[in-house]
Amino acid sequence: MVTKWLLVLCTVVAFGGTLGNGFVYDDGKQVLENPFLRNPHLWRRIFTGSVWSFEGHAAETNFYRPLHIFSHWLVWQVAGANTAAFHLYQLVFYVITALLVYRLGRDLLPNHLTAFAGALIWALHPQHVEPVCWVSCVPDCGCGLFYLLAFIIFLRGERTPGKRWAWHVLGAAVYFISLFFKEMGVSMPLLLVVYGFVMKDEDGWWRKGLRWIPYLAAVAVYLRIRVAVLGHLSHAPNLWKVPPRVIVAAIALLGQHTKLFFWPVELNDFRNFDLAASTRSPWPWITLLALILTIAFRKHDRPLAFLILWWPVTLLPCLDVRQLSYPLIADRFSFLPSMGLSLAVASLILNKIPDYFRARHPERVLVPAFGLALVLFSVQDLHAVPRWRTNDTLWNYSYNAEPKSALVHVHRALDLQYRDRNLTAAAQEYRMAIQLNQVAFVNLTTVTYDCWIGLGQIAALEGRPDEALAYFHKAVNLTPRFSSGYDVLGAFYFPRGDYSQAASYFQQAVRANPLDVGARFFLGSCLIKLGKPADAAMQFHSARDTDPEYTQAYIAEAAALDAAGDKAGAMRVRGEIPSR
Repeated sequence: MVTKWLLVLCTVVAFGGTLGNGFVYDDGKQVLENPFLRNPHLWRRIFTGSVWSFEGHAAETNFYRPLHIFSHWLVWQVAGANTAAFHLYQLVFYVITALLVYRLGRDLLPNHLTAFAGALIWALHPQHVEPVCWVSCVPDCGCGLFYLLAFIIFLRGERTPGKRWAWHVLGAAVYFISLFFKEMGVSMPLLLVVYGFVMKDEDGWWRKGLRWIPYLAAVAVYLRIRVAVLGHLSHAPNLWKVPPRVIVAAIALLGQHTKLFFWPVELNDFRNFDLAASTRSPWPWITLLALILTIAFRKHDRPLAFLILWWPVTLLPCLDVRQLSYPLIADRFSFLPSMGLSLAVASLILNKIPDYFRARHPERVLVPAFGLALVLFSVQDLHAVPRWRTNDTLWNYSYNAEPKSALVHVHRALDLQYRDRNLTAAAQEYRMAIQLNQVAFVNLTTVTYDCWIGLGQIAALEGRPDEALAYFHKAVNLTPRFSSGYDVLGAFYFPRGDYSQAASYFQQAVRANPLDVGARFFLGSCLIKLGKPADAAMQFHSARDTDPEYTQAYIAEAAALDAAGDKAGAMRVRGEIPSR
């Protein structure tokens, strides 16, 4: 009991500062601007689209994570936009997961001290600053917690023959939850196969396979739901035909993830992936050699071998570059895989190496070094948590840590454009982002799209309307399904009095994203100018239906109904205006 409380205390001390952090990066869209959270009547739509479906058709991604957004919805219902509530929710998830890592260590390692040491490695590891401090990393925390809990229940079932099936059904139900937080949970069946291969068991493969049926059924049901919602299993064509380049990239990514686990320095969320440099690095080949030796000598310590193999098995979904967006190497990807590796490292340092070199007493060096590493981890955590406090602190650090990241330059440009009003410097940053994006391992269409829009807005402000229009049209031609390009085109024509042209672009924005309340409002404004108040009222109504707190939409709808001669309807709408 003392060790558990000590583990909780260490975790809270290291990461408690996150409670003072705000919303950063994707949090603005996924939480503050998400109509599924702001409108209590839209919550069911969380389960009927991808994680970005609230942004319209262009946001139909490969990520089906309904419990990610639904967990945000639950916190919103209790605390609204209170940032501390969101961070507390995430910190509680993390503390519980740390306790479960300790429980896994007690189930597989020789003593409680080793399990506690392994759990401390995991709980204090600097790579976990990102998933703990970034609200948008709830899918990693949720998937990791329920995945690990499911595996612990699986172990209980394996060791309780009399109630084996009851435990396995419960484990599969818990595992099913993890899949709806993040896709990397699909690795569980393979992990069970590896467990059956490594751990000594009198039962044959046939009996083992029967016990895996509930977990396989959970995956099958999840995949069926996923296909029904997204329309595909994966957006990658020829999913089962893996090109050599993808295999080489997977090996390189595995090595880079291993490097970051053992040498967690200069951590950030916007690192680039250089395939050539990664394959020349020794880390992929050291990792592969270590895994081969682990399999070859698994009989000498089966639990240790399994915990080492936990690393590549659970990391496997994050090694296929076809399934990833950006970045290809993220600290959060190691949240689940590092559980087994942390326990394995503790076992090696505190058990295996001292036992092997008993006469030389290596523990006299290893144990102090181990303690020093944990202290350094804690110091790095305390130093890194404030980086996630605001967008300014995050982007300033990221700009210095990864100057070759195209996305970092985009956000630098946005700050220069809107905050500092330095249009010349902003334009330079946009152009640099385009150049970096062109030579990146994965070219992000959204980066170039945002840069064209930014350059167009700067050209418009500097009195170059033809150049501005050319940039805007480049953006919409690059990705016709995004609504923001049509929004800026509509905003270009509206102040010039060309309401018909502006309306046509706002209509295209609404088709691209029916939940774009800004496009709805300005389309309604155009229709008022064009003498169509009844049609305008419908657009204003749709805007407030999406965002019930959009006061201006109520006022505009009432005015439009008045203009259309519907005095009773106008009076009713005015009575529905939310009080401030």
